[in-house]
Amino acid sequence: MARHRIDLISLLAGIAFTAAAVVLVLTAVTDVTLDARLALPIGLVALGVLGLVGSLLAQRGAGREHDPVSTEGPATSP
Repeated sequence: MARHRIDLISLLAGIAFTAAAVVLVLTAVTDVTLDARLALPIGLVALGVLGLVGSLLAQRGAGREHDPVSTEGPATSP
């Protein structure tokens, strides 16, 4: 199977939904309560940090030359 690039948006959405599910399960099963006024700012800060890390990684990877397909024609021998 060929390797492919990670879809960052899908990964972030999956992490966000998983975190929300974990919080909901914890509040339903235990006596832990989460103040709703804190959930949104914490989530936004986490998304911002992940966005910054993603942009830094993309910027670092942009300097590399990546040419998976050669643009030269077939090699000919005399």
